[in-house]
Amino acid sequence: MSAIPAPVQQVLQARQDATQTKIDTALLGKQLDAQQATGDAINQMIQEVVDVQKQISNGHIDVRV
Repeated sequence: MSAIPAPVQQVLQARQDATQTKIDTALLGKQLDAQQATGDAINQMIQEVVDVQKQISNGHIDVRV
């Protein structure tokens, strides 16, 4: 038998669950930020390919260094 009364155990468990939820939410936020950055980079790369294709179809290409 535990020395901690059941109502106190329930409160402690609720606090632990709330803390874990905050941690999980923060981690999901970080993952979403990383996915957003990856998506932005992919979109930029696609736009650059479109620009190059337009230049090639016009008969020239500008090279950026």
